[in-house]
Amino acid sequence: MIRIFFAVALLIGGSQAEPPLEGDAENGKTLYKQYTCYGCHGYTGETGFATRLNPPRMRQGRFITYLRNPTNPTRMPPYQQSEVSDQKLANIYAYLRSLPSASPDAESIPLLQAILGKQ
Repeated sequence: MIRIFFAVALLIGGSQAEPPLEGDAENGKTLYKQYTCYGCHGYTGETGFATRLNPPRMRQGRFITYLRNPTNPTRMPPYQQSEVSDQKLANIYAYLRSLPSASPDAESIPLLQAILGKQ
């Protein structure tokens, strides 16, 4: 009976995801420069030799988790809580979400439209 109680308590407690932190895009822009994210990801998050960040391809929680423990730490350094708070990472995430994409819309690429037979 005790095992069932703990299993149910774990399921109930574990199923409630924390809401995302409120990020400040303006502060995130400053932090993006301060932590030299642009060195690998470019100033707009779209250029550079590292993974494209604009638009973000993951939710804020996953973004923070990934930065804490990247899959390839030799290419992407891990950022520990003692170095960068979750709030600062949420600010960087908000900044990335605020960036307009410099990439053209698919509808504006004539060759793609021709390939898709839409011309």
